[in-house]
This record gives sequence, C-alpha cells and structure tokens, in this order.
Amino acid sequence: MKLVTLILIALLGQAPGDADRIVAAVRAAMAPALPFPNSDADGGLPVGGNTEALWMIRPLQPGDRSIEVIANPLNEVNQLRAARAMAQIENNIQAAQRRAALQYDRAVSEAKRTGKSQDVDGVTLADEGVAGAKIDAESHVTIDVAITEPAFTFAVDSSIEPAPSRQVAIPGAVAVIAVPSNTFRETDTSIERFTEAQTIVFLGRVAAPEVQKRADHRYEVFATATSPALVIRLRGNEVLMADLLRKTNWNSLLELLR
Repeated sequence: MKLVTLILIALLGQAPGDADRIVAAVRAAMAPALPFPNSDADGGLPVGGNTEALWMIRPLQPGDRSIEVIANPLNEVNQLRAARAMAQIENNIQAAQRRAALQYDRAVSEAKRTGKSQDVDGVTLADEGVAGAKIDAESHVTIDVAITEPAFTFAVDSSIEPAPSRQVAIPGAVAVIAVPSNTFRETDTSIERFTEAQTIVFLGRVAAPEVQKRADHRYEVFATATSPALVIRLRGNEVLMADLLRKTNWNSLLELLR
C-alpha cells in the first residue's frame, strides 16, 4: 500500500469529522498534478518570486473547503495572455461608450422634440463582454471538497447540460459529471455570459447523481449519500483540470472511503 494511502486512512481514522484534515489529504492526493510553488497568504505572488511556474497554490488555512490554484502573475506567458485579454476588454468598453454616447444624443434630441425624458444606459461591467470572465476562468482552478453530507447539490449556469464525462474515466468513482466552458445570453437582458468549465467527481457511498433543468441556462446536479462519501468539484482552466483528473491519486481517495 502506498504511503499516501496510509496517510489518508490514518487521517480519517483519527478524526473522521475533521474536515480540515480531509481537505489536506485531498491536496496530498493531487500533489502529482500540482508541482507548483505556494503563493503568499493573499494569493497575490508566488513565494520566492518564482517566474518560471505557470501556477501557484494558495496555502490551506483552517476552515478552507477549497484548494485554490492561481495563475502566476510573474510568469511571462501569463502576462501575455492577460495583456491580450485586457486589450479585448478595452475594445469592448470603448464600443459600449460609443453606444452610450449615441443613445444619449438620441435621448436629448427626443426630449427636445417631445418634452419627455428617456433613460440612457451607462457603461457597466457587463460591457466587458465575455473576455473578462474568460480570462478569470482560465487563470485559476478551484477544487471544492464536500465531505459526507446527506445530499450534495451543485448549481450550474450553462447553455450545455452537465453530463457524464466522455474525456475521463476514474475507476471506482460513482460518477464523473462535466460541463465544458460555454457562453449564453440571459433571457431577460440578452447580456452574453461566460460560464467556466466544471467537473464533479462522486466517490464513496453516493447515489448516481441526477441532473435537472431549473431555468433557462440553469441546471442542478443532485445526489443523495450516506457515510462515507466524498465529492470533489473542479472549476476553471480546462487544461489544468484535465491534468488534475489524469494525475490525481484517486486510488488513495477510494481507499480512504473503504
């Protein structure tokens, strides 16, 4: 039996209700896919000023139920990606400003003609377009850890229905539910939205998850469970997520739940 498996079993055996230790154990199982430096406490910069690593990992704090992997802002590749995204955002904002100015001119003209004022749309964060949300999604992976609950429920805003993954198979998992990154337009406002990729891995004594549509572009992934059960949700950069799903020591987590 591998050392990491022994550590996981020991952690659960010593304190089955100690969620902090379980989250740390999940972090240990994912170590093969995360050979990156820690960030400072705020997640702003890598410890030691590392410029080579693409990613950095925010150190776990007591009470954390998520592991945060963040793009290293000192890495040149990441800087170039951010610069391109900011240029696109700036173009979108300028276009929104031009639209707002034209709308204002029409409103003034109409007010002079009719004597009635009209509302004028300003420039908002939504005018960044999907570029801002996309760079945010590509710049992180959040790994949420949920431990032995009566039921697990996850809301997903998406134009694509969450479904069993065709890209990855995890032997011993009850299910692996995935949704790729995609865009959609809100029904009421017609604003275009971007939703980040997600993959949800169900381990242990969990019923097969159900996917239900709750509204336009909104789904709910639901599963009942009994002890022991562990559900891990990954959100964000699709390339790093695929690496995590491939390299994580899933056998050690399955041993943890036996």
